[in-house]
Amino acid sequence: MHINLRKYQKSKVLKQDGEFSIPLQDLEVYNGDDFKFVDDVRVKANVFISEDLMKLKFDISTKFKFNCSRCLIEFIEDFNLKCDDEILLSNLDEDIILDSEQNLDFRDYIKNCVIINIPQKKLCKDDCFGLCQKCGINLNNNKCSCEKEEFNNVFSKLKDTFVDFKEVE
Repeated sequence: MHINLRKYQKSKVLKQDGEFSIPLQDLEVYNGDDFKFVDDVRVKANVFISEDLMKLKFDISTKFKFNCSRCLIEFIEDFNLKCDDEILLSNLDEDIILDSEQNLDFRDYIKNCVIINIPQKKLCKDDCFGLCQKCGINLNNNKCSCEKEEFNNVFSKLKDTFVDFKEVE
């Protein structure tokens, strides 16, 4: 979606709604070790400009292939994001491009919104058990027969201190 600022300069107010996509081949450069785009980024946009202030509302959706942070399996997940922002036209950042024809291009801005909001911890399911620390078996699919050791460190003694602790009512 491109917005031509010449229309704004004539009327001093501009409201534009639209839908556009960023194709998958434009996103491949952003793929990381633990995620990969598997679908175009689809955007529903609402842009309102008045008195040098641009209000942006974007509904963004795509799909990612992630590696689970606990069990390491690959899974595909829908990704939906709402992005609201206000930017001064006199202070556009490098993500919103103004070309020689006075068109605003939001594609880099949208890509960065998506990348920034990718979750740090990617889980195939909320209750993923992960891998056994000894034998490496996926605990979501099988039980292992490894002997469980109680984890001890310098803070383990604090656990005993708070066992009988009750909050004062």
